[in-house]
Amino acid sequence: MYALAFDMSISDLEKYYGKPYNNAYFEIATILYKYGFYRIQGSTYVTEDRNIGNLMLAVDALAYTEWFAKSVRDIRAFKIEDWSDLTETVKIKASLYKKR
Repeated sequence: MYALAFDMSISDLEKYYGKPYNNAYFEIATILYKYGFYRIQGSTYVTEDRNIGNLMLAVDALAYTEWFAKSVRDIRAFKIEDWSDLTETVKIKASLYKKR
């Protein structure tokens, strides 16, 4: 399982992508979806595919998207060894805390 996380420069997106710049995020999601990535939060995407070649193809697709390459401030890839979704745990704890 791999993840991609990135940060975009809004001023560069407005310059190279155009307005409304927030449509760029939809296009990024569409590109990454082709490689099995899905968004988990913000600009962090994961894939269940354990093939690093697939990860590189996804990064290449982003790199070949000119406005992305000119607007990305930071992009990181990492392997996820263990995955725990703690959302429900936090919500349960919060509801128990309110009952005090």
